[in-house]
Amino acid sequence: MIPLRSAAEDGVTTTVRHGFGRRWFVALSVIAWAMLAAMSPSALAQTEVPSATPPLNPAAGTPGQPCYNGKLTIADLESADDTIADGIEAMTKLATAWQSDARLYSLRLGCPLLSSGLQWNGTFFSETAQAFYTTDTAAVEAAEDDPDSIPTLDATQVSFRDVYRSLLRAGFGGDLTITASGGVTVQMSTDSHPFGPSSAPKGVIYVHVAIFDRNEVKDVWISAVDGTVYRYEL
Repeated sequence: MIPLRSAAEDGVTTTVRHGFGRRWFVALSVIAWAMLAAMSPSALAQTEVPSATPPLNPAAGTPGQPCYNGKLTIADLESADDTIADGIEAMTKLATAWQSDARLYSLRLGCPLLSSGLQWNGTFFSETAQAFYTTDTAAVEAAEDDPDSIPTLDATQVSFRDVYRSLLRAGFGGDLTITASGGVTVQMSTDSHPFGPSSAPKGVIYVHVAIFDRNEVKDVWISAVDGTVYRYEL
């Protein structure tokens, strides 16, 4: 026969189980309060609701400076002449550390990462290495051309203030953005190394600017000699 348990026995059993649960609840509560009490004031402060004021954008840079908000505009070109000499000096040190006979082939202007101001990078050619070297990535690319056919860029012939004025005369507003991918590139155009539309005379340094205007990118080449603006004809 199966023995029967009394209601009293069942009641005792239930009471013991409930008492066991209450003891665990009390123990956990004590541990939680002890942990809160051990926290430093600075740690407790971190649990507060953050301020509704958003933090400064680290990519914004300094208002009024070129490349503010990480975007290069046509207006920024007006002051580019102020930093080009220092930029070329820094680039040349990098390039000649790679190869002592490195000479400037092309120049590129853009925005630095997470700050305002202008950033200069360049591509150099070395006859010894028979290769091109790019200063921003330290990439080396072999060159198959005759070294004598590769032009050297004399950046002292370029005035970005004149480039800025030429763009304004061509109808481009100073607030227009220059695309990060196209950017600003300076290079000599020759028969062996053409740079720009076929309508642009050879033997001239051109400044290529890729402008975002009315939801499209417009590529223009400005002559460093007379400020003439050239575009590919459709």
